[in-house]
Amino acid sequence: MHLALIRSGIAGPTILLAVIVLVAALPLFEPWLVYNRALIGEGELWRLISGHLTHTNTDHLLLNSAGLVLLWILHGQHYRLWPFLSITTLLGLGTGITLYLFSPDTEVYLGLSGVLHGLIIWGGLLDIRARWRTGYLLVAGTWIKVGLEQWFGASAETAGMIGAEVAIDAHLWGSAVGMLLGLPALWRRTGSTAGGQSPSANEVT
Repeated sequence: MHLALIRSGIAGPTILLAVIVLVAALPLFEPWLVYNRALIGEGELWRLISGHLTHTNTDHLLLNSAGLVLLWILHGQHYRLWPFLSITTLLGLGTGITLYLFSPDTEVYLGLSGVLHGLIIWGGLLDIRARWRTGYLLVAGTWIKVGLEQWFGASAETAGMIGAEVAIDAHLWGSAVGMLLGLPALWRRTGSTAGGQSPSANEVT
């Protein structure tokens, strides 16, 4: 029933998908883009964002691409082009900064998973604003997953697939940034309800 709404939100995810595929197709540029803590400390601040566009191997790229497509299916009704690009940029920057400030053991990071976790939380909060109960399940389920990763570590199968240790702290900080970006949507819903107006399901904060 959301097909028409979802189609209207395809542009942003398509652009992001095209960028990460392009980066993967130009491996010579990857060393200049990957999140590298030491080089960020030397002033290469673009890596705070560009690191999310890099991947360890084809399986890693496919895994994150599939995640992005799934999120578009779930939340395409929220993905108007400029708000989506703005949110993903803020998620990338916020995740990179918090990773740098609070996870000093993460020296190198590649992948979109931190941003994807943030998108799940952000989209789930917009679902809650639209009074869709699935939003509560998505937000709670994501935080349970993140908590289990922090306590028990990531799946060994996933680490084997991507050929690297899973950056569980990126999932944590991406989710936290997604909460910070999405919570104002709930405040706006409360304010609109108090004023006697019902929010539209297509609104994007």
